[in-house]
Amino acid sequence: MGNRFRALYCCALLMLGMTSVYALCPHDNITLSRWSDPSTWPTSTLPAAGDTVTITGHVLLDVSPPALFGILVETGASLVWSPEGDFHVFTNYIHVKGAFHIGSEDCPFQANAHITLTGSRKEYSMPNFGEKFIGVDAGGTLEIHGKKKVAWTKLTKTLPRLETGNGLLYTYTPNRRDRKGVGIYAFDTDGTVYTTVVLATTGPDQDDVQMSINYLLKVLPAIPDGKVILIAVQHTLVSDPQLDDLSAVYDAIELAAGIPNGQGLIRKVKVHDAFAMAFIKGDASSTVETLTPVEYHYQKAEARLKVNDLIMVAESCTSTGPRVSHAVDFRVVQETAAMHVLDVFDDVTSWKEGDKLLLTSTDFDLEKAEEATVVSCADCTEKQVKVALLPRHMHYGDIELNVDMRGEVALLSRNILIEGAMKNFCPLENENCDTYKYDTFGGHVKVIKGFKDVHIEGVELYHMGKQTDLGHYPLHFHMCYDVDGDEYPNPPYLRENSIHSTFARCVTVHGTHGLTVMDNVGYESLGHCYFLEDGGERRTVLDGNLGASTRKSTLISSDSRPTTFWITNPNTILRNNVAAGSQDVGYWFIYPDTPTGPSADKGFMQYQEARYTAITECSNNAAHSNKHTGFFIDFQIHPTTGDIWLTSNRYSPKVDPLNPKSADKPAIIDRLTSYKNRNNVWARGGYLVFNRASFADATKGITFARGTNQQQFIQNSVILGRTNNVGDPMRAKALDGSYVTFDRSLPYQWNLNEPMQGFIFYDGPVFVTRTFFNGFVSDKYRKAGALGFHRDNKFFSAPTSAAKDIRFGFLDGEATGNRVYDGNSSIPGFDDLDGDLEAVFRDTDGSVTTLPGSSVVRLFPFVTTSDCTFRPNWNLAICPYKYMKMQIIIASAGDLTSVPYLSRDDIPESPRIIDGSRVKHFALITGGEFSYSLHWPDVVPAEFRIRTYGLEKDFPVRVGLCLPLDATFSLKSYYPKRVLTLGDWTAVNSIQEIDQDMEGGKYYHNKATGMLYIMLRSLEPVVEGDTNDCAGNKCMQVWVYVTGGDRNDGDCSARDTPTPPSQITAPPAVKANASLSFDTSYTVPEQNWGAGAQVPFSSRLPVDGGYGEWTQWSTCGTSPCPGTTMVRFRSRTCDSPIPRNGGAPCTGTNSEEMDCPKE
Repeated sequence: MGNRFRALYCCALLMLGMTSVYALCPHDNITLSRWSDPSTWPTSTLPAAGDTVTITGHVLLDVSPPALFGILVETGASLVWSPEGDFHVFTNYIHVKGAFHIGSEDCPFQANAHITLTGSRKEYSMPNFGEKFIGVDAGGTLEIHGKKKVAWTKLTKTLPRLETGNGLLYTYTPNRRDRKGVGIYAFDTDGTVYTTVVLATTGPDQDDVQMSINYLLKVLPAIPDGKVILIAVQHTLVSDPQLDDLSAVYDAIELAAGIPNGQGLIRKVKVHDAFAMAFIKGDASSTVETLTPVEYHYQKAEARLKVNDLIMVAESCTSTGPRVSHAVDFRVVQETAAMHVLDVFDDVTSWKEGDKLLLTSTDFDLEKAEEATVVSCADCTEKQVKVALLPRHMHYGDIELNVDMRGEVALLSRNILIEGAMKNFCPLENENCDTYKYDTFGGHVKVIKGFKDVHIEGVELYHMGKQTDLGHYPLHFHMCYDVDGDEYPNPPYLRENSIHSTFARCVTVHGTHGLTVMDNVGYESLGHCYFLEDGGERRTVLDGNLGASTRKSTLISSDSRPTTFWITNPNTILRNNVAAGSQDVGYWFIYPDTPTGPSADKGFMQYQEARYTAITECSNNAAHSNKHTGFFIDFQIHPTTGDIWLTSNRYSPKVDPLNPKSADKPAIIDRLTSYKNRNNVWARGGYLVFNRASFADATKGITFARGTNQQQFIQNSVILGRTNNVGDPMRAKALDGSYVTFDRSLPYQWNLNEPMQGFIFYDGPVFVTRTFFNGFVSDKYRKAGALGFHRDNKFFSAPTSAAKDIRFGFLDGEATGNRVYDGNSSIPGFDDLDGDLEAVFRDTDGSVTTLPGSSVVRLFPFVTTSDCTFRPNWNLAICPYKYMKMQIIIASAGDLTSVPYLSRDDIPESPRIIDGSRVKHFALITGGEFSYSLHWPDVVPAEFRIRTYGLEKDFPVRVGLCLPLDATFSLKSYYPKRVLTLGDWTAVNSIQEIDQDMEGGKYYHNKATGMLYIMLRSLEPVVEGDTNDCAGNKCMQVWVYVTGGDRNDGDCSARDTPTPPSQITAPPAVKANASLSFDTSYTVPEQNWGAGAQVPFSSRLPVDGGYGEWTQWSTCGTSPCPGTTMVRFRSRTCDSPIPRNGGAPCTGTNSEEMDCPKE
């Protein structure tokens, strides 16, 4: 480990008063000993390269030391970074037992500080921290406070993509994408194409490679001087091993570019490196070369030239992993189109020239995120920033009908940089090179239990985290227990940091409670980004964080479904965040029954406590550009493996989570915005209430899935189909194999026929109320409906699911939009499974169907009558009935595969035959006007149960059950009458007596046919607010026991003549409401429907801006012109505080000038 250097403990007593939050700047403390002063060190010699430096006193880092093995800040000691210069420390680790300060909360650091963590895996290992780290041990303090800058904001005006007529004069059309090698494009100086070619320099086809090399050697010298030549590597320039000698290729390119022989960067290109170059042939001074070695799953190299009023660009983008959107590109654009002024919501005067920005994707594809560089702009307002960018993609900047689809603009660069030093290949000691062709052994920052103080803000973390080992993440609080109690008067936080290009996560909270993670930017991370690890982490505050480009990894199994916000404990505050692009999910709520891993035996959560705990807060979050789902609540974490357990989450929040029998408590998802995800929301569980949600542009807007006997609701919301956020044009494939080019993007490039649905009825009961829909128009390729049913459904769905107070922004019709739509097996995307055929929802007030109290069903005889109205553009029927579901549950083990069929007695020729492989259920019309007969074509089960859903007072159904002719049987039911044995039931002598049974508990057994008749009835009326499966939450069930007889004799249809119900008192008829019409539409939703603008954050107060101190006056020089007066300048920055959350900008000038004194 090299020599050990120990700083003197000379000022220990004077420094005892140093605390983690300075009233003054920590570097101003006069008792600090300077690193650069030899007397600071025991041997009066400065630390040398390779040394392990131990700090035992109080030291001011005022130089860039040589590369060290490690730095240990001992207990009671401190290391303080000086702002006197832009210093850079290379070290394997910084182990903090005492205190390490870079600025303070009240004194943000103003210079540039750079820490590079070095080293290789298995080179050494430190207890608790491993390798390549900044580690805060028990008693340690870490205070890092960068410049105050806005972390991210939103566009307020759309940035269009470059295209013809918008500054783009030429762009590459994919050509020979299969070739591994180089593209060479030559242009005249006016942008006219002279010649183009893509050539192979490596690959399995040796003849093609040799032919390409020969062609390059011929064509390159033949291009005349004065032509602009752009060159870019496609896929890879070389292989390992490289079979063909490329010396002549390198010579020819160097000669054409005017590079001295043997000195071109292209000779250094290795496997999968990105390389681009641009030059004017004959003008060596024009040559630009860019080489980006392999450091991540993709690399990008760009070379550009300014030629007259044009910008000519060569771009190479290579990948060691999944295919990227393009391999090479050559573009010619007008100079004026190379820079753009972005209009944004916040005051961004804190962003300075040279800062790197991220523009998130606002389309379905996360790959449409783009990076830009801030350039000087003299005439920009405080809410504008000028950037150098050639936008490939549109970045949307508008709020449409209360759906905020404004793209985020985030700051990536910071004045404090902590990075991992990476090799440009995968070292064998990483032991994952079969999966990763690049180095994934990054640095990490770890805090463990007993730390004194930790506050990290305004820091850039780059190439951090390790895909090689668990427990090494960019920012990681590990098993710290409570950090928000009395022992932490200034609780720790991670805020306004930029964490990008990481190898494992962004922020990990592990076994730690009460941590605040606020206003951070996580971009390009492998695996889950913001990660609650074991499920025991309570009171985490995730507020105002942005995550983008979250990618698959292999560190743990769930990383194969990467999620930007992985929430494993409902006792979490999740507000104001944005999940802006993941290869799978934006937000995932998934809980273990008990915490896993090291938290398993710590008592953080009781068994199944999470299952019964309502989400503490989930408000004003946004999800977009996620490949699978924007917002997902489902499944469990396996108790032993920690994997995603594909089983119902059974989430059932209660007032007292430790008492499952306590009253229900809603889990409220407030003001969620989700757009441009393939599925905006999938939510399984119990009492979930989505309030003021805004959804747009997805194949599925929101689907509720049942997890318990609680109900789910969405209210005061806005759901849009197609919007003005058209994205980019797309060429997509249909199911028939044909291709179609669209002027907008689609969710699935490989299935343009995928239907578009807004609210989806499934399982249930689920309820949609006070919700506005718009943009659901079918076309020749895709069907669309504002309301619809879960497709390809084998399962049961509740008959009491309902819509109420629904408004539409369109006239109902094929050309203008469909209020409801459901297809069948003849229409792409739909099927005729059991659940599909019997799907139903109620229109409580007629706002959907114009018929209050009616139901919407599939058009097939079993569930419709002549009183139903077929709506052609819906492909559905509106029926003036209430439906119930009858589920048959077989209890006798040997009969589980027996599947009954049901006939309606007025149309016995059209029985309902089900598949029954998943659930055996039937939809029945209630009200006593229709009756049904159940038959068993295979075998009558020895024991089965009839379970009813949707029954209410005055809406009974008579059912006949076929039993063997010689059957002996018994019955049991608890409601509406408690009849537990057959002797408790009342046997009657006719069907008519069953029809008149108003109390329950009667049966009629026709021994001549084997039919057993009962009345399914409820005595409970539906009262306002009753959303249970059955009125009053009392569902009739009947147990049937067949104790004797030939159970193979279960089909009575041949010997029974069905008898429709006798005349009984029918329920009131459903009547049309003359004030309702399919021609009714609304221009806009109600003001308080939908999430509306995400920023400013309603949870925070506006902060008006204030100027900081003036800089020193600039130096006066000597005037070059006699008789003239020189001018000096000073400036100040609007950062004390920065205007935030819609606060007023700074007032007054930010710069001053004055004449220099005359000599």
